[in-house]
Amino acid sequence: MSFKDLILKRTYSSEVDDILNDFYIPVLKESISYFRISGFFTSESLAIAARGILGLIKNEGKMKLIVSPRLTFEDVETIKEANQDPSKYINSILEKNIELLENEFVRDHLFALGWMIANNKLEIKIALLYSLEGNVMLSEEIIDSGLFHQKIGIFTDKEGNIISFSGSINETLLGWQRNVEEFKIFRSWIDVENEYVKEDLKKFEKYWSNNATNLKVIEIPEAIKQKLVKIVPKDFDINSLEKWYKKDNDNKLKKITLFEHQNEAINSWKSNNFKGIISMATGTGKTYTAIGAIDRILKNNQKHFIVISVPYSHLIEQWNNSIKKFGLEVNFIVKCFSENSKWHSDLKRYVRKLLLGQIKNLLVISTHDTLVSGKMKDILLNIKADIKTILVADEVHSIGSLNRRENLSNIFRYRLGLSATPKRMYDDFGNSFLKEYFGEIVYEFSLCDAIYKINPLTYNTFLTPYYYYPYLCTLTENETKKYNYLTLKILNLVKNSLDNIFDEIDTDEKLKMLLIKRSKIIKAARNKIKVLEDIISDIEKNHGEISHTIIFTDDKLINETIDLLNSKNIYAVKFTQELSNKQRIDVLENFGKGIIQVLVAMKILDEGVDVPESKIAIIMSSSTNPREFIQRIGRILRISENKKYSYIYDIITKPKFIEDAVLNLEDSLFKAEKERVKIIAKCALNYKEVMDKVNEI
Repeated sequence: MSFKDLILKRTYSSEVDDILNDFYIPVLKESISYFRISGFFTSESLAIAARGILGLIKNEGKMKLIVSPRLTFEDVETIKEANQDPSKYINSILEKNIELLENEFVRDHLFALGWMIANNKLEIKIALLYSLEGNVMLSEEIIDSGLFHQKIGIFTDKEGNIISFSGSINETLLGWQRNVEEFKIFRSWIDVENEYVKEDLKKFEKYWSNNATNLKVIEIPEAIKQKLVKIVPKDFDINSLEKWYKKDNDNKLKKITLFEHQNEAINSWKSNNFKGIISMATGTGKTYTAIGAIDRILKNNQKHFIVISVPYSHLIEQWNNSIKKFGLEVNFIVKCFSENSKWHSDLKRYVRKLLLGQIKNLLVISTHDTLVSGKMKDILLNIKADIKTILVADEVHSIGSLNRRENLSNIFRYRLGLSATPKRMYDDFGNSFLKEYFGEIVYEFSLCDAIYKINPLTYNTFLTPYYYYPYLCTLTENETKKYNYLTLKILNLVKNSLDNIFDEIDTDEKLKMLLIKRSKIIKAARNKIKVLEDIISDIEKNHGEISHTIIFTDDKLINETIDLLNSKNIYAVKFTQELSNKQRIDVLENFGKGIIQVLVAMKILDEGVDVPESKIAIIMSSSTNPREFIQRIGRILRISENKKYSYIYDIITKPKFIEDAVLNLEDSLFKAEKERVKIIAKCALNYKEVMDKVNEI
């Protein structure tokens, strides 16, 4: 085989992928060379760099490895004071990092590297980084600078095909087992990816040949080389690495450990008789919380029928991958959505097996629409009372719509709703249904909790801290006249109840329609394109080239938005409902790689879609519904390597003038817009500055 025969994804994340078995082992099995830029020189980082290496060894392949020593202040001072070549001192520094090897995984892979050195299959070089002043840099300085921090790997097969990867490979055992790792791969035989392969290869060769600026690459000291060789036991069998590459063993090693707040959420749900809604900010682990809740129920050793329901079909695969990553022990998973024409027959067959006792449990991942369909209802009617039934509704607010709530089955004994924003705006009936069907909100982990509380595994926050920048847009003369006209009509309807206007929306259809018409003028304001141009200029001035940016706009402005971006040579793509599931996945992967610079979206990116690489959001159009704008900013707040902060640019739109007759009403209506801004600003790093500006507006 060659690399071309492998089924490879473009992006891998340990959150959803089995990286060792799905990537390293199959690629190294076909490799004859492996070049690697690793992290700091430690026993763990060396072992991690060697994972999956057995295939390369069996191919008589060779490996080149570049690592960097961990230098403390005292180390650097000693180098300066001794006035000696760092290569003479580096030996004592590296000695510190090969200590008693208690971890079996680390030990076995270090033995493998020692074996490779002894058999001339591995060369290691050390990279020392220098500041602009010419001083050797400390470990902390290297991390802060971002230099030599991105990990790169390059594989070559017997046909000369090349695969490179780059991204956030954490070079620690904790990283391999539990932390989220992400990287993108590039293939030399794909034209659009070949340039990235060439760049990675060029970078590695520049480092290896010691031709990089502010970087000195030297041979690993002979003493360290010999130490690595000497630690290898005489009876060491290189094939013993196989035990680390078995899926069962690897899954046991990597099973997800829930955080304290996730366990608290499950306990609260359990205490509420296994019913309730868990409200957790996007990116804080509500998926794994739900899977953990299912896992607890499965331990009662009875027959189970489990349904996980999601708003969009592309979220089905995300859930499926998370279930595998967690290690949830289920007999079969059936994916039920319109694009899978076999779902109905498959599900009927497996339900029959469950009823006959041939399997212990069955898990269904369905879209909300398929869950309430006639075909699904027919199957659910056959579920017997002795089978424990579980429903997990992702983005539970979506289940509260009229058609869905009227057709949702009552067979489920255990009910769990998930959402960052569970409340349906202007829909008391929908909210009452959610409360009656799923129960109260039993646990909440807010946006500010996620921004400022520390993740104990990574010592970073759960979500990326962000800056918030509101921009003012004024309606045109003509738009303002229409706006004031509609505001006057609204005033004539509500008269004496300005303070309770939002309470009346549910019951007064005419009022609701007038408010919708009025909001459409705001959403499609022509001057927003000019404000967007100003925002893009500010982004380019502050961040350089615009990239990893999502623009949320209105259907009336989407084409003009794309035209503006194209005129500035910014590669932008519409992300809309018209895209097929496969097209959406391809677009998101290319966006993650930076090939697509900007996604221009309306509704489809509001819920559930993971785009952790995105770091800038431009909100051109938004409602005052908290669910919409919180879900939107959640798209750019997920933690990702090389993203220290996120940035939110928000366009606030006001009429050019307000007629005296509607001044009080306008003030009442604008409170909702100000409240929206306050909610976003509340957790921002520049809160005070933002609120000063908003109050001025």
